[in-house]
Amino acid sequence: MARKRSKRWFLLYRKEDGQRVHLYEPLKKYELVSRIKKGWRVVE
Repeated sequence: MARKRSKRWFLLYRKEDGQRVHLYEPLKKYELVSRIKKGWRVVE
């Protein structure tokens, strides 16, 4: 039986039109990689 990949909560941000936009959402690893490629950064 395969182990299901769980989602972890990440706080992301990026600048849009001079404003900082934050997102807090549960993501799987491939979803997180996709967001990073689209310009989002993870807040440590």
